[in-house]
Amino acid sequence: MKKRSLFWGMIFLLSLSLPLSAQDSGISIDWPPPVYDLAGKVSVTGTVNPPGLVNYFLEAGEYSESAEPFWIPVSLPNNVPVENGVIGVWDTTLYADGLYQLRLRVRVSGSEDLYVVVGPLRIANTLERPEGEAQAPVALPTIAAAPTVTPAPTEVAIIPRPRPVNQLPIPVGGHVTKFEQTTVDAMKSAGMTWMKWQIPFVIGDDSLVQVALDRLNFAHQNGFNVLLSIKGDKNELDELDEEYYPLYADFVGRIAALGPDAIQVWNEQNLDREWPNGKIDPAAYVEMLRQAYEAIKAADPEVFVITGAPAPTGAEGAFGLAAVWNDDRYYQGMANAGAADYADCIGVHYNEGIVAPQQQGGDPRTPDYPTRYLPLMIQRAAFPFRSANIPLCFSELGYLTPDGYGPLPSGFAWAANNSVEEQATWLRDAVEIAASFSSARIALIIVWNVDFDVYTEGDPQGGYAIIRPDGSCPACETIGSLISEGQG
Repeated sequence: MKKRSLFWGMIFLLSLSLPLSAQDSGISIDWPPPVYDLAGKVSVTGTVNPPGLVNYFLEAGEYSESAEPFWIPVSLPNNVPVENGVIGVWDTTLYADGLYQLRLRVRVSGSEDLYVVVGPLRIANTLERPEGEAQAPVALPTIAAAPTVTPAPTEVAIIPRPRPVNQLPIPVGGHVTKFEQTTVDAMKSAGMTWMKWQIPFVIGDDSLVQVALDRLNFAHQNGFNVLLSIKGDKNELDELDEEYYPLYADFVGRIAALGPDAIQVWNEQNLDREWPNGKIDPAAYVEMLRQAYEAIKAADPEVFVITGAPAPTGAEGAFGLAAVWNDDRYYQGMANAGAADYADCIGVHYNEGIVAPQQQGGDPRTPDYPTRYLPLMIQRAAFPFRSANIPLCFSELGYLTPDGYGPLPSGFAWAANNSVEEQATWLRDAVEIAASFSSARIALIIVWNVDFDVYTEGDPQGGYAIIRPDGSCPACETIGSLISEGQG
């Protein structure tokens, strides 16, 4: 104990020069204090309520007396103001023991980001402590005035379902990533009534329940139904096999208890990008789906359960069944395993179009594959479930265009000639086609996507976004033009 007190005594003198003052009266970190030992998962408390708040998150970096740290986010962005409450949770077990700084980064509309920095802080998860001393999520105080326990997290109210009235031919929503009013305004101008978020599941990470609640509350507060797509870690699934299923089911059941309107169980499970290589199997997926469905309905029978959507593909011949199953084969396997008994809707993706959605031929690519055409894609997904009386839900439907971004990466060059005007027109027409399709019932379309701005070599997600780099949203206008034709 004496050595540790001497250590912190020396560090305390160094800390006097650190920039600890808040840049705005509505921003502060109240706990942990500087010159403190930390361990486990730490609830960081304070206030974030400046005028024009957009969002905020926590970052950590190694402590240095001279150099600027390399800051790594330790919490996801949030836009819900906090007054003397929990700002976020820092899992210190992911870091090696040593000296760090913690930074609160706050985005404010019309201004540069604001920061509050606290440090030095010592992560000491492996620190030996005297016998009988508690191994609390926070570590031992070394300053008499410092607290000895983590403040209890502030309970966040669950905002009830708003139940918006749909005025489009069928319900439409969008996949979002930002807590921003511009996103909300664009979606409402298009008549959208659903907001989709993707939530990860990682075994033992309880903070993800709060992540889901933050997104759920944001959507409900702004008048949208919420679809949460919940995808787990394929490596954890690979390690545990069937023992993984009840863990996933328990998590989605906890999420269902928060009151989302719909939950999607996994994502593109016919690819080894999302499911373990060599273990792709629709029957195995349906067993996971069954356990998840039962947990969700036990928590809240009103939650609408959507199956994971297979990736539309014909690549199994090129890569082998260990790596990918064609979507039609996978849909048939799901149907044979009884997926319709454990879902309210069958998930579908369509994201490779370069011709108008009315067309069923004429795509210049070779081979002339059915997944290239919206009507054929609908038929392809619906056929295996033709006797089950279960609808389809497009959890991703989008058109890629490079307009405003520059050339597409080589792997996506097939969409190089798509214009943003075509994107807008085709999305409008896709809604109309889906609403009037005679051989399949479509319950929901989620546009992929609304506000993503990532445009990288591997994944140009921003090219699919309907909010373009200049802030305009042509597709909002075209889809919104259908409001007068809505069914109410």
